[in-house]
Amino acid sequence: MQIDAGLVQYRNQPLKIPGGASAVQGLGARVLSNQPIDTKSPLFAQCKDFESIFTKMMLKEMRKTVDKTDAIISGGFAEDIYQDMLDDQYSKTMSNAGNFGLAEMLYKQLA
Repeated sequence: MQIDAGLVQYRNQPLKIPGGASAVQGLGARVLSNQPIDTKSPLFAQCKDFESIFTKMMLKEMRKTVDKTDAIISGGFAEDIYQDMLDDQYSKTMSNAGNFGLAEMLYKQLA
C-alpha cells in the first residue's frame, strides 16, 4: 500500500519525506481487505483474548467513576474481589458476543 506524500502530515503541517521520494511504503498500513477471517486460527484466539483484556480494563476504569461512598453497606475487600471476577466474566462474554469488532480489526492487521 502506497501512502501519498500529500497525506503525510503532523499537526496539519506537511512532513518532508527523506530522500525526496514521492511516496512512502507503510509497513504497518497493510490490512487484509476482503479476505475472510479464520475464526479457528490461534491468531484469532489471541485477538479475542486481547479484546477481552481490553474490555475488562475499560469496565474497571468505568467502575472507578461511580462513587461508592453512598453505599449503605460496603462489601470491602471481598466485594472488590467479586467485582473483579465479575468484570472478567463480563469481558469474556462481551468478547465472545463479537459486538466490538476489535478482535476482527486486530486479526486483519496482524494476518
